[in-house]
Amino acid sequence: MKKIFKFIIGQILAIKARQYLRKHRTQVIGITGSIGKTSAKEAMYSILKDHFNVYSSKKSFNTEFGLSLAVLQEEESGFSSVIAWLKILNRVFRKPKTPYQKMILEMGADRPGDIRKLVKIAKPNIAIVTFIAPVHLDVGQFKDVYEIAKEKGTLVKALSKDGIAILNYDDPLIRNMETSAKKITFGTIKGADVLAKDIKSTSKQLHFTVEYQNKSEKFSIPVLGKFQIYIFLSSIATALHLSVTLEECAESLKSFTLPPGRMNPIPGINRSMIIDGSYNASPVTVKRALELLDEFKADRKIAALGTMNELGEISKDAHLVLGHHTADVADMLVAVGPEAVTMKQGAVEKGMHEDHIFTFLDSEEAGYFLKKELSPRDIVLVKGSQNRVRMEKLVKIIMAKPEKASELLCRQGEMWEKI
Repeated sequence: MKKIFKFIIGQILAIKARQYLRKHRTQVIGITGSIGKTSAKEAMYSILKDHFNVYSSKKSFNTEFGLSLAVLQEEESGFSSVIAWLKILNRVFRKPKTPYQKMILEMGADRPGDIRKLVKIAKPNIAIVTFIAPVHLDVGQFKDVYEIAKEKGTLVKALSKDGIAILNYDDPLIRNMETSAKKITFGTIKGADVLAKDIKSTSKQLHFTVEYQNKSEKFSIPVLGKFQIYIFLSSIATALHLSVTLEECAESLKSFTLPPGRMNPIPGINRSMIIDGSYNASPVTVKRALELLDEFKADRKIAALGTMNELGEISKDAHLVLGHHTADVADMLVAVGPEAVTMKQGAVEKGMHEDHIFTFLDSEEAGYFLKKELSPRDIVLVKGSQNRVRMEKLVKIIMAKPEKASELLCRQGEMWEKI
């Protein structure tokens, strides 16, 4: 019965979302990719809000339900609550929606065909593809990165001839996507239309120079890690297409902060430091996070890593490799979830002593363990997937001011506490 109810709700929301976009002639800026959709959306909003009447949901709404909710300016999902969904429907039909000139919308895909469903709700005028990575490879999902790229390319193919495709030039799977629309590329390799050079990362800021059409501008943004560059290049490329200048982009981004759980520094107990990447995890993002941890100076480097979900047949090998990378960088491994023992095996194979490795099935249990262990000048990298792992629960236990969890951590609030 609940499935039928949710299907009906989904259909109603999709109809109302299409009606809204058609009525207000809203320009849709659609963002897809395996990594960085929400962060790119936030960076883009930071630039465009100073120049246009633009809307961007504060949530990572990128499914059929989520996309409709984003268009209809709803800030919460009904999850599995019938009452919550009825309240949402009541607002959708009775509460006037603000007309927006532009909307920045995330478009995700867990399996083939997902993007096609999304573009039926909100056909993009501008389509951005950030990055392709091996994710969602479980049974019933994607076979490999090539199938992922094909699915993401559906967003670009949906563009009309007067649309714009903003593509990551550094990724051949994206660079060569077919479209009848005009392309603008971004990247760090010569040949990209929007080119980043002199990329430097410190413990507080990311510095780089962007070149575009014989002009250049220096950027300094308070985020951690060189790998964040694509988030900003995709946003800058979109803004440049919309006639925002490089100088204006740099000004808008100088105080930008990443969404919760995306590699943000948070003070930990006993004067330790947490690098909070708890929102999600994949082989690519965890490897990058460990490389960042390696750059920091600390008395002790601790990797608190949760299982990476939805990797299918490559799961065991991916977690073994993760253990190898961790042994090269960290002094201690706290492994959480179904693949914790596999991570431990990989770390031991690479030379980490078993006395420095601790495995847990539950992130809160791991958090209480760490709470007793942390000392001044410890740095804790926290990374892990969402379902059945939820490493933000660990972060809440070891952060210096847990009363700020609702502000600083991902997946907070009454509904999430019940999951």
